[in-house]
Amino acid sequence: MFSFLQSKTQSELEQIVTRLHLNASNNYRDATKEDLAELEKRFGELEAAGKLNEKQKMYYRSRIIEYTAKLKNFSHNSQKVSKYSEKI
Repeated sequence: MFSFLQSKTQSELEQIVTRLHLNASNNYRDATKEDLAELEKRFGELEAAGKLNEKQKMYYRSRIIEYTAKLKNFSHNSQKVSKYSEKI
């Protein structure tokens, strides 16, 4: 009866995951960390409200775990400067 709500919530989470993936692949550290925090927060809200089924919960938990592990050492200090990016 309320399947449209599940697709809307899943679509919302998918938009966050897509943005997270794009920012990570473009090496936007701050934006990537903000997206991960947003995904964790929104996932928690939807899970507490009972709007996700078990399959969705497992999928988004695994995405959060995956990106948390990838971002563990994701900081500005780890960025390496190429000798070609320096001013001549």
